[in-house]
Amino acid sequence: MNIETTNIKEKYLQQLSKIVINSYKEEIKSIAYLPFEDNLKKEIEKYLIDLIKNGSGVVAIENNELIGFLAGYKIEEFWGDCKGIYCPDFGHGVKERNKKKIYQLLYKNAANKWVNEGYTHHALTIYAHQKNVIDIFFWLGFGLRCIDAIRKVNILENINKDIIITKMKRSNISKLAEIQDKLHNYFSKSPLFMPVGKQDPEEYLNNWLKGNNRHIWAASYENQIVGFMKIEPEGERIITKNKKMMNITGAYVKKEYRNLKIGVTLLNSIQNWLFENNYNLCGVDYESFNISGSNFWNNFFTPYTYSLVRRIDERVLS
Repeated sequence: MNIETTNIKEKYLQQLSKIVINSYKEEIKSIAYLPFEDNLKKEIEKYLIDLIKNGSGVVAIENNELIGFLAGYKIEEFWGDCKGIYCPDFGHGVKERNKKKIYQLLYKNAANKWVNEGYTHHALTIYAHQKNVIDIFFWLGFGLRCIDAIRKVNILENINKDIIITKMKRSNISKLAEIQDKLHNYFSKSPLFMPVGKQDPEEYLNNWLKGNNRHIWAASYENQIVGFMKIEPEGERIITKNKKMMNITGAYVKKEYRNLKIGVTLLNSIQNWLFENNYNLCGVDYESFNISGSNFWNNFFTPYTYSLVRRIDERVLS
C-alpha cells in the first residue's frame, strides 16, 4: 500500500459523506428498523462540515482516492481535568479493503497530532455490529464505555399492576426531588465514579422540563414515589433526532424496590404513551459499567453503537 495521510478538509466532503452513509447502511443490515430518511445525506454533510471546521483529524489517500478518515472534536475537560478528543459515529470510516491497516495508520497519525497538542483522552463511537472495527480499536488500547440502543415501540408484558404510574406536571415536580438527588449520588459511587457536582434536584428538574417536548413519569408504591423515567426528542446520535423517535435520558428506582418490576412498569407506560402519540422508535444511552442500568436496558433494547475510550499516560507530555 502506498497510502498518505493529510488533514481533513471540506474538499473531501462528498467522499466522507459516502463512507459514513455506507457504514450506517451496514448497521441497518443487522437492525432493520433503524431509521433512514431521504434527507440523511444532507444531515450528515451538515455535521461533517461542522466537524471539519471545528474538529481535528486526518484522511487516508491512495492513488488520489480517499479511502478512510478519522476526526473528532477537541474537549478541554473530558471526563475529568484531562483534554480529550471525541470522534462521533460520523467522525470516522474506512473502505472495506485493508480496513485494519488503514484504521491503524489513521489512528497512529491522528493520535500523534492530538497528543502533541495535549489531548490525551481519546474516544470514538462505532456501530455495534462492526465487530471487526471494534476489534481493531480494542487492540489499539480502547475499552467500552457507553452504549446507544433502540427498540420498536410496543407494549411490554410481565409488569407490576400494583405500581401506580403518574405522568408528572411541573406543578408537582417537587415530589421527584428526592429521587433525582439519589440518581446524582448513584452516579458518583462505584463502579461508575461519574460526579455530577452539587445541584439542587428540584431546580435541575424544572430547568430540564423547560426544554421542548420533555416528559417525566413517576412510579409509586404504598403511597410513596419509588422511581422515575424521563424522555425527550433528542439523544446522543444523529438518528435520535428522527421525528418518529423519542429517547429515554434518565431513570432511577430506589434500590430497596428493584425487585418489584418498577423499571419495566415505567417503561411500559412510556411505550403506551409513545404509541398513542404516533412514535414508533424509542432510544436510550447508558454506561456499560452502570451495572444495574446496563443489565436493565439490555433486556429491552438492542445496541446500535458502542463508544470506546483510551486514556494515554499524561506523563508523555512532559
